[in-house]
Amino acid sequence: MTSQINMIKFEPDMVRLSEWAYSRNLVKRGGDLGYALHGLLKACFGDLAPQPFSLQQKRGQAMREDGHSYSLLAYSHATKDQLLAQTQHCSDDAAVEALQARELRHNSMPEKWIVGRTFEFEVRVRPVIRQDADGRRDATVERDAFLVACDCASSDMLVSRQQVYGDWLRKQFSRLGGAKLVQRGDELVTLAAFQRTRIARRDKTRKLREIDGPDATLRGVLEVTDSEAFSGLVERGIGRHRAFGFGMILLRPLSTGHV
Repeated sequence: MTSQINMIKFEPDMVRLSEWAYSRNLVKRGGDLGYALHGLLKACFGDLAPQPFSLQQKRGQAMREDGHSYSLLAYSHATKDQLLAQTQHCSDDAAVEALQARELRHNSMPEKWIVGRTFEFEVRVRPVIRQDADGRRDATVERDAFLVACDCASSDMLVSRQQVYGDWLRKQFSRLGGAKLVQRGDELVTLAAFQRTRIARRDKTRKLREIDGPDATLRGVLEVTDSEAFSGLVERGIGRHRAFGFGMILLRPLSTGHV
């Protein structure tokens, strides 16, 4: 593997993917596909499985009969040849066919990021805060950062979900380093989409359970402050559940006149 980050793109067959996931009890009916996609990538590539990843519906396309209405984007240090070689050793042909793993596309990210360069970004996150359950330090729960802020606010204070999540994201960037958020107008970030979703995870007994929580897509502008640290930030992703479809920072050059 190289030290350079690569963008990997798959065009999964969503019909086959669903059949593969349901047959292995990796997703509940109508549930989030994050756990199933994690399992699918592991089945195809083993320890080279790319992450973080993001499932993106193609613009203007509903579910097509051939199932190819989504793209799966992921970051990896592995090269295209290394990933393709891994599929030759995969014993799960159904997984390879569902992911269309041998038709993957590959683009190299910059080896060095220019300090001061700005990018528009989008990231799907689980904006949660871990707290002790019932005062027990041996048991923690994830709580929606917005609900935590509401609990702390006075009765006459109006709490903005977008502002709370923007502040949560700013703290994540500050803690991890490599980039900072750039203010645009009155808002630090835009809450592009929000819903509460149930994500599948295995408990200590390996039983698949669902956890309810916030599912937010945030957009904004960031500025690179440290080249090496930013590369690590992109590779790592933001927040929790990064191996299951959250936290992938999608970048594009900043359009003129946005800041």
